[in-house]
Amino acid sequence: MDWLDVRLRTARPTQFQHVQSALDTAGAGKLHVTPIEPGPGGVADTFVVRVTDHLANDYAALSKALAEFVARYPLAHAPEIAAIEVACDFLHTGEVEREAATRAMTYRLQSSLLTDGDSPRQFDPARRKNRFMDAHGERLDPLLNYREGNKWDYVSWHVYWKRTDCGQPLPPTDWRARVEVTLNGHALQDVGLVKLADLDGYKFTTLARFFRFRTPIAPETQAKGDRFKLAAITINRRLNDATPARGLHSFRSIGQRDRWRKLRRESSHLQADNELQDAIKDALRRLNI
Repeated sequence: MDWLDVRLRTARPTQFQHVQSALDTAGAGKLHVTPIEPGPGGVADTFVVRVTDHLANDYAALSKALAEFVARYPLAHAPEIAAIEVACDFLHTGEVEREAATRAMTYRLQSSLLTDGDSPRQFDPARRKNRFMDAHGERLDPLLNYREGNKWDYVSWHVYWKRTDCGQPLPPTDWRARVEVTLNGHALQDVGLVKLADLDGYKFTTLARFFRFRTPIAPETQAKGDRFKLAAITINRRLNDATPARGLHSFRSIGQRDRWRKLRRESSHLQADNELQDAIKDALRRLNI
């Protein structure tokens, strides 16, 4: 897990710096603490604490630190999960062509991720603005971060070539292609993550539904020998600029209804990328906090 936001409601109002200090004293380190609807003097009774690194992936250690915190600041109810971000990394371990291989994997993740999010985009630092990939003719650049969904959505996605950590450059041996999924609100409720205690023994493979990877079916395979159908498929994809080079959101306008005109969850032009799906499931299976 990349990070975890924990919501704490204290039995008595206080200031965020006192919560931060008490958590540090309890062994949690100096965590980022945000007061919710603070009153005069910044006093509040609800705080969101962002937990990162080792503590976000060690439920026992986090529980111990919170128990010590509660001894000083009793809570009005059990700690809750406000948001989580789960990341899956793909590292190239060989010395030869590590940079090219990591860049290629980043592009593969960006061009095969299938989501229900909106606003597919890449931030271009040279232009200081987003390139929105739902415009015909746009093409993915693995050197740029790719996002779908927004921070206020229940689910959002981020795919990028990770070469820095906390603003500091990583050595090439630690470069990786990364896909991140952020969940909050109803999305957390849907997967059974409400109370912090829900993390104890949680099966993270439940989150595999948010890591969907697909590839287009070859037009020849989809047409099944029908040359008229082949021509229709080819023309339809070209007219809609439906191509993984723009992102799989570009397939939302084709193959979305079956013969009875019922809406499909995903385009009939797509098939599962089983290699990526299996890798993601294995990574989630190993995520045991």
